[in-house]
Amino acid sequence: MKSTLLKIAATSILLTLALLLHPNLSSAQQDVKKDKSQYDKQARHEQIEAQKIAFITQELNLTPEEAKVFWPVYNEYEAKRHELKKSFRNVEYIHKDDMDKLTEKEASQILDNQIIEAQKFLDLRKEYHAKFKAVLPAVKVLKLYGAERDFQKMLIDKIRQHKPTPPPADKK
Repeated sequence: MKSTLLKIAATSILLTLALLLHPNLSSAQQDVKKDKSQYDKQARHEQIEAQKIAFITQELNLTPEEAKVFWPVYNEYEAKRHELKKSFRNVEYIHKDDMDKLTEKEASQILDNQIIEAQKFLDLRKEYHAKFKAVLPAVKVLKLYGAERDFQKMLIDKIRQHKPTPPPADKK
């Protein structure tokens, strides 16, 4: 009886170890963690977008008629802005400690790419500025730009409140 229990216990331990150490199962567990992380990120993004819509609607005091024509235009603008951001993720931003290591040609190329990026964002802003003025009074378009800045500032403040303050650096 005792030897049967030992065999069952040993088999259970070996089976558990085999399952934990099996590479496919291990990567499957990592994939589940990645999926959950991606889901959490998506849920956070959707929550922030909902808060932004509520904030802008309130700040602009949109009527139902204005909201009906404004939000499709704004959503189109945001989608194009998002695509621009994605396309420029590869634009190099060099940490200040690494700038001295660049050749003149590399530095010039990075600067030129940054200007190209800024110009594309400005072109998009100009295009949608005209579209916003076509669906809203100019005063509300002006309020829109302020509301976008205020919302972004509010988000940054919330993030700062949730981050622990780093200890002061030792001065030598």
